[in-house]
Amino acid sequence: MKEVLPPQTFEECATTFFIRCADVGLDCDCIIYGNSKNKAMNSTVVHMYEYHAINPEEITTCMKLKISEKIHKLRINELHYLSV
Repeated sequence: MKEVLPPQTFEECATTFFIRCADVGLDCDCIIYGNSKNKAMNSTVVHMYEYHAINPEEITTCMKLKISEKIHKLRINELHYLSV
């Protein structure tokens, strides 16, 4: 089993990643969060399946790249700047 280590710095603890579903071309106000870029990407794929009936197998490499490019890094102290 792979050991998952907790964040080691305040920066790592206080950083999250997010993507707005609308930023990838869907008519949706959802904002998807993850504690890493990879988790935000995976959560976006799950959201697209559960809420937009887009199967993960249907997501092209181009769409994955677009999703990846639209993921933003957000620090906890910047939360008040995020507007929906």
